[in-house]
Amino acid sequence: MTREDELWPPIAELWLQRRPQALWRRHSDRVNMRLLERWLPRKTGRTLKTDAFDEAVGEGLYPTLAAHARSVVAVDVSPELLAAARDRYPELETVEADVRRLPFADGEFDAVVSNSTLDHLESTCEIVAALRELARVLRPAGRLVLTLDNPANPLVALTKLLPRGPLNRAWLGRGARGARLGLVPYYVGATLGVRRLERLLPELGFDVDATDGIVHVPRPLAVVAGESLGRHARPALQERFLTALMAFERLSALPTRFLTAHFVAVRATRR
Repeated sequence: MTREDELWPPIAELWLQRRPQALWRRHSDRVNMRLLERWLPRKTGRTLKTDAFDEAVGEGLYPTLAAHARSVVAVDVSPELLAAARDRYPELETVEADVRRLPFADGEFDAVVSNSTLDHLESTCEIVAALRELARVLRPAGRLVLTLDNPANPLVALTKLLPRGPLNRAWLGRGARGARLGLVPYYVGATLGVRRLERLLPELGFDVDATDGIVHVPRPLAVVAGESLGRHARPALQERFLTALMAFERLSALPTRFLTAHFVAVRATRR
């Protein structure tokens, strides 16, 4: 357990009751679903998702995962988030577990999707421990799709320098008002850049097949605008806003993609 794990119950309660940042969550889901459509095999077997946050607070990635997989399992440290994800998707299997200590057999999964889960851990050592567990439960030739906060993005780098514990508690004290300012209540932990991942993953038994940068729109500005539009704009205008946000993903084609992307994305195959 990290030193901020006690924050998850009030975070889950607040997010599930108030549903803040709804438009931003829709954009995030769309970007991640597009990545999965590109990188997951068209048909795969048992698939593991390393948290249930997306499915608990929005549409999430389950529809895309279910279209590719025979079965989908989500793990999370929060029973509240797991329950909300099950309510939305009864077919989704859920297990309360820490990604660093997974209660599954060796080689049980054909694919693992870990989108911005491991960057909530406190240290790179814990990230490595989690990646070892993902390698253990993934069968040979199984596919890993991993995203982490991008330390080369100046906004992300600044976030990592902030005193997260006091800020997290201040956010929770302000309720949903903090979400309207583009803030996040959960612990922002360690992360790894794309070059370090390219060196580390082969040491853990993976072959890196592809890398990319995703979510290029400046997040704080997009969340603030989305909160206003979500409360006051008609659905057609909200949809145009989401289309405009998606246009920023064209920056993935530029050499500067790892400066503008909020997340680094890696596709790897288990040896």
